[in-house]
Amino acid sequence: MTFRHLSIDYLLGMGVWLAVGVVALVVLLKLRRRWKSRPKLRWLAHAGLSVWMLLFLLTLVELYFATVYDRSDSFNMTNVSKKWFTLHVEPDQKLLTFSDGRGLKYRDDREFPRSVPNDKRHICFLGDSFTFGHGVPDVRDRFSNRVRAELESRSPGRFVVSNLADAGTDLFWVEAVLKKLFAEGPRVDTVVYVMCLNDIETFAPDPNAFYTGLGDLSPRFFLFRDTYFFNFVYFRYKQYTQPAVKSYYSFVREFYDGRPWERMRRKLLAVREMCRRKGTDFRVVVFPFLHSLGPDYEFRPVHGKVVSFCQSHDIPVLDLDPVLTPHVEEGLTVNRFDAHPNERAHELAAEAILGQMTKE
Repeated sequence: MTFRHLSIDYLLGMGVWLAVGVVALVVLLKLRRRWKSRPKLRWLAHAGLSVWMLLFLLTLVELYFATVYDRSDSFNMTNVSKKWFTLHVEPDQKLLTFSDGRGLKYRDDREFPRSVPNDKRHICFLGDSFTFGHGVPDVRDRFSNRVRAELESRSPGRFVVSNLADAGTDLFWVEAVLKKLFAEGPRVDTVVYVMCLNDIETFAPDPNAFYTGLGDLSPRFFLFRDTYFFNFVYFRYKQYTQPAVKSYYSFVREFYDGRPWERMRRKLLAVREMCRRKGTDFRVVVFPFLHSLGPDYEFRPVHGKVVSFCQSHDIPVLDLDPVLTPHVEEGLTVNRFDAHPNERAHELAAEAILGQMTKE
């Protein structure tokens, strides 16, 4: 149970609400005693006490969600999920500052190296929320951190492993970060771009349409905006009744049959060439959509497209679909409302990456 994330306004509001509840209970109990010989009025007191009990139970649920319930969700829209980020991400966030004064936030349990000795090999992971560790409370359980720990165990002092991933990023962001690193950062020997299949969204004609629609769902009424439980219920209802949310994966699938995939292929080649000019290996890891993984996984042909493209252009690629599918019954997502990989999925991914992506 924790209270440090709660705002002053929330604490004051809850304090006033609890005080009003205590006063209301005292008044209702007195009225019930006063109206003991007046059945009709006494019934009103009982009805009031019933309403009070309902509100009391809802308040307990609200306090549970505010102080105990600790879960993220896929789009990080609920106050509960934002609380999760406050508790588990912000303490590990660091800032990598470049010469122009601009900073790049990243999440890790150690600082990004400012220099890399010649006798060490630097492997840098870049990607979005899957690589960032969305939904994984302990950053050491991410696949990149597991890879780092295992390489250090096998070959002490031989490798430097870093992770600059951030939630909501894409291949354009990867390209921009690499340009900065190549211009003034430490030497990077191997770049591993961890691709989530929805990275293709930024190559669509209107890449922000879906997320703009999600933003429009934000509540204005204080009970849904400023609480935890009621805010949680509000977003669950909104997301499951919005056509765009329900059809999200179908239009991502369609992108791989049209112009967005053509544009993404060109960008992959551009990033590979930039890395080659700097003497850096560029490698790709492809994560599946874990919530729909199984024998009838509809994105399996898309994985085939990505793998075939990478192989035909000499880009080392690791497809995690065949790695993770045999373990789908173990449960590989963070929770029912968060489709990001959980600790078990990160563990399996780390084992596969160690076998293929860290080879010299």
